Amino acid sequence: MNPVAVTGASGLLGRHIIDKLLEEQVPVIALVRDTRTSFPAGVSVRHIDMTDPTSMHEAFEGADTIVHAAGFVSFNPRRRKEIMEINVEGTRHVVNVCLDLGIKNIVQISSVSALGRKPGEMVNEDDPWTGLHASDYGTSKYLAELEIYRGAEEGMNVGLVNPSVILTGSQPHRSSASILDYVWNGNRFVTGGFLNYVDARDVSDAVFALIKTPRNGERFILSGGRIAFEDFFRRVAKVWNKRAPSIHISPAMASMFGWAEEVRSFLTGSEPMVTRQSARMTILEYEYDTTRSKMILGMRYRNLDETIAWCCAAYAQNVTANKP
Repeated sequence: MNPVAVTGASGLLGRHIIDKLLEEQVPVIALVRDTRTSFPAGVSVRHIDMTDPTSMHEAFEGADTIVHAAGFVSFNPRRRKEIMEINVEGTRHVVNVCLDLGIKNIVQISSVSALGRKPGEMVNEDDPWTGLHASDYGTSKYLAELEIYRGAEEGMNVGLVNPSVILTGSQPHRSSASILDYVWNGNRFVTGGFLNYVDARDVSDAVFALIKTPRNGERFILSGGRIAFEDFFRRVAKVWNKRAPSIHISPAMASMFGWAEEVRSFLTGSEPMVTRQSARMTILEYEYDTTRSKMILGMRYRNLDETIAWCCAAYAQNVTANKP
């Protein structure tokens, strides 16, 4: 198989995609901002800047397929410009450079937040985008998809995956790993609502399936299921023998706390633990139809208990290893 280049190779998901490609003996080019980042032997490491198309020309040389996993995840309204610059303009650059270099294949890591969603209704890949309850991040992923489909209109072979919250414990304190941080740090409050989750290894399996057998223009929801936040936190806490969050707060209180955190972060210049956007996401109830990924990609999602055990072991190991 020809070389596959992975943007965001050092990120939450990128590492697992690279592990999967190496397992399948696919030549890998890891595209990162910091080339001092270590990767397994045999991986070609190249610098890339998602805001600089020139760096992409050099980074993409020799690749047959681009897995575009780079992205900026934030629900902080003060980061909207950065979210759009990296997720939308960065994807536009990726498509343009691929067209310039004659690279025909892209697999886009999108998100369920880029889908048309209505609380209480089953969501599938064909639901039209409405922007209803959309965060800045969700809007950016939808606009990024439009850039990918533009590439398809110009002759590229594109495939998209729309994962729900990606679970992995390999990179504490980053992106969706913050839900593990929440239990590890002994936080006490919990809202209603459900977590839609997917194991990072399952996402990597789906990406490889799309590389091996391209499905031009199709996108696939990836989700292992959903679980009440309180139940998820309880299961994680049990693995670590910690106290689970158990003090219930109302949606209104969650929103107020998000507002207060935004004000605190503005005054201190730090990142908020929660925002009004992220608080809203925890109380909206969605369920995702994964029929297409199971039927076409052959997905068999891992059991949640297996995923939690894997995540908790990796998280604890990394936190312990990084203690000063």
